[in-house]
Amino acid sequence: MANMLNCVLGELPMKYLGITISDHYLAMGAFSFLPQKMMTRLDPWKVKFLTSGGRQILTNSCLSSIPLYCMGFYCLMDGVHKKMDNIRAKFLWQGAEDKFKYHMAKWKMVCRPKDQGGLGIINTRIMNDCLLVKWIWKIFQNLRNFGSKLSKLNIWVNGVSSNLKQKGYPNSGKGYIK
Repeated sequence: MANMLNCVLGELPMKYLGITISDHYLAMGAFSFLPQKMMTRLDPWKVKFLTSGGRQILTNSCLSSIPLYCMGFYCLMDGVHKKMDNIRAKFLWQGAEDKFKYHMAKWKMVCRPKDQGGLGIINTRIMNDCLLVKWIWKIFQNLRNFGSKLSKLNIWVNGVSSNLKQKGYPNSGKGYIK
């Protein structure tokens, strides 16, 4: 069949839309591309004139959004989250300099919302959980919609069959109701 359609048969694990797809458990190495992507994004930003506010905005808008697509499909391991947090924290506090600077607050504090005393940096662990729960919500909503569509179909079929019975067709709609 693949030859007739001029397609190549693939093997798992494979990459599809940038995400590794496998029929087995994916180890931490399968997600090593996320911290690497974050590091490559930092190269153009090696600007010495960025303020701490500018680094905060770039951390939230760019570095925190790189893993979102992958986190929507997989529950990432703590090691991957730690690597991503290290990259984001180093950029937030040190910037482009290689010289060590002390972190002025714990990362948990930095990830709190601004109204709770934090800097509003996205917590990737919580975001990962939220993106996965979104799938559960979508499945639940589709089942609920499917159930309402099924009940509407049942009402319609029963209504049609009762109308036909009134018109003198006693066995009408029997196959649909099963």
